[in-house]
Amino acid sequence: MIKNFLLFTIALTIYNARSQDYASYYKRCNLSDSLQYIGLNQEALDTYKIAFTSVDYVHSNKYYEAYHLAIKLGAFKDAFQFGKMIIINSGNKKLIGTKSTSFKRSNYFECLKDSTDFYLENYKNRVNHDFINAIDSLYFIDQNIIRKNRSVIGKYSLEKDTLPENLFELDKTNWQQLHKLIDSLGFPSEQNVGLAAYNHAGIIIHHNLRLKENEKYHNEIFQSIEDGKYLPVHFCFWYEQFQTSTKGQSFFFTWNGDTTEENLKRINLNRRSFYLKSSNAYALKNNGRKWRSKW
Repeated sequence: MIKNFLLFTIALTIYNARSQDYASYYKRCNLSDSLQYIGLNQEALDTYKIAFTSVDYVHSNKYYEAYHLAIKLGAFKDAFQFGKMIIINSGNKKLIGTKSTSFKRSNYFECLKDSTDFYLENYKNRVNHDFINAIDSLYFIDQNIIRKNRSVIGKYSLEKDTLPENLFELDKTNWQQLHKLIDSLGFPSEQNVGLAAYNHAGIIIHHNLRLKENEKYHNEIFQSIEDGKYLPVHFCFWYEQFQTSTKGQSFFFTWNGDTTEENLKRINLNRRSFYLKSSNAYALKNNGRKWRSKW
């Protein structure tokens, strides 16, 4: 009995490790993008499918890419499955919009549209609404109060005489509040709070973790990337700002204009360490100070 239990435990551990291989997932998704760039669309779609089987949770932006690729190939059954998961994972039914008249005329798209409310219910039943509401209030402070972005609205009232003279001091308290929530509720991943709240929390993270005083939190972020809770592409810009401001050297990009072979080798080593596409995926303009995505 004990022996059988141990074997079961080992097998379960191996299964969980395989079902959470985000390193392979990131790499295969990058590979799929490169295959599309050279016109190998079917191979790209097949690569996406393999990537998706390596993890328990696939991000809606990856489903979005696979969705439009499947439509392009006429693989409408696959497109239906990807579209369904876009809604369930993001909570945004607008993301299934397409210009493809042939797909829109198909039974697959009709079924997808007709099932939208059901898929949204799946989304609502999964996410943590208390966490979402808390993030929304912090995002309101970040945008409307601190940065005076009046397009961000909310049903919140703040006494002006309680605000600091320098409103940017609120960034610190915003991060402290968000980190307390992370400690109790987990990282605000798309799986946890949906796409919109994930993006809003990401802005608060960006504004704070690029600062030297918050370097102590970086290891938590690194682990969140490994766990698939925080995408490398959303991490790289603020970490680049942190590196240039505190270390005096670029890390992921060539904002300093140094496009020598030696520096690009260093940059690409850093990029691979965090599952980012290499510099070959970009057209470097203005002596490397501007990167334009090719794939």
